[in-house]
Amino acid sequence: MRLVIVTIALAAQSGAPIFRFEADGFWLNLHHFLYVLGRAQNHTPDSQRRAVVNAPADSEAGVKGLSESHRQDWGSAVRFYAGGLSTKDAVFDQELIAVTNAMRVPPNATAGALKIDPELRATLIRASQVYRLGLWPKHQADNHARVRDLSRQLEQHGSQVRDYITRAYKLDWPRGGHQINVSAYANWAGAYSTDGDLIVISSLDEGTKGALGLESMFHEAMHQWDQPMMARLSRLSKETQTAPPREGITHAMIWYTAAEAVKSVMPKHVGYAESGGMWKQKGLGSFKAGLDAHWQPYLDGNGTLDAALLGLLKS
Repeated sequence: MRLVIVTIALAAQSGAPIFRFEADGFWLNLHHFLYVLGRAQNHTPDSQRRAVVNAPADSEAGVKGLSESHRQDWGSAVRFYAGGLSTKDAVFDQELIAVTNAMRVPPNATAGALKIDPELRATLIRASQVYRLGLWPKHQADNHARVRDLSRQLEQHGSQVRDYITRAYKLDWPRGGHQINVSAYANWAGAYSTDGDLIVISSLDEGTKGALGLESMFHEAMHQWDQPMMARLSRLSKETQTAPPREGITHAMIWYTAAEAVKSVMPKHVGYAESGGMWKQKGLGSFKAGLDAHWQPYLDGNGTLDAALLGLLKS
C-alpha cells in the first residue's frame, strides 16, 4: 500500500515534487505517540489542546484486550517518556530534536537502525510489540487518508501557493521538495518544523486537513527559511541603525504569508492565525499592525522586500 500511496502523492504534483510524504514511519509514529502520552501523564497544559487531547483514550482503546504483560510494557514506556523526553519541547529542545530525527528510518527498519540511547531503544522495542498489535494499523490507515487529502490540495493549488511564497521571500524551493513525515500525533500544535528539515504533520488533527492542511504544509516548510530571513532582517537593522528584529517576527511573517498565499487561490480561506484568534494574543498580535501596513502591500506587488522588512522593523 505504501508504494501506491506515495506514487499518488507525487503524481499529484506537476513537475518537481513540492512535498514528499512518509506515512509509514513506524518508529517516528510510536515516538510521537509516547511523547504526547507522557505529557498527558504529566498533566501539562498543552496536553488539553485539540491535536493531542484524545491520545489517552486512543491509547486505552488500543491496549484493551491485550495481555497483562503487554499492558504493563506499554504503561512502562509511557512512564519512561513522562520522566524524560516528554518534559522537553518538540520544537526547541535539541536533545528531543536529535531523538526525533533519529526516528526517521525506513519503514521496515528494525530498532537496531535507531541511533539512540540504549535504554530508550530497549523501551521502544518493548512498546513496539504492543503498538503493532493494538494501535499502529489504525494510525497507519489514518496517515494514508491524510496523505490523500493533502495530495488533492497540492494537485489543485500547490504550485501556485509555492510560487507565491518563493516570490515573496526571494528564496528557492528545494529541488526535490520537502519531506513531510505524517504521524498520528505530532505535538500540541498538530504540526511542527525544526532543525534538519524535520517537518511533522498529525493525521488525526482536524486542523491539518483541507485548506488548513494546505496552509499548514507550507507554513511548516517556511520555517526552514527562518535563519536566512532573520539574517536579512539583522543586516537591515544594522545598515539602517534600526532596532534589531524582535523574537517571533519570522513566525508572525509565516502565519501571515502562508495564509495570504492560500487566499490567493482560495479567496474564502480563513487563515489559521485568524480562525484561531492568534492575532488577538499579546505576543503574535503585536506584529499584526506592522504586517498590515508594510507586508501586505508588498505581497500585493508594491515595493521591494527590503523596504517591506525595514517597515516591519520600524513598526
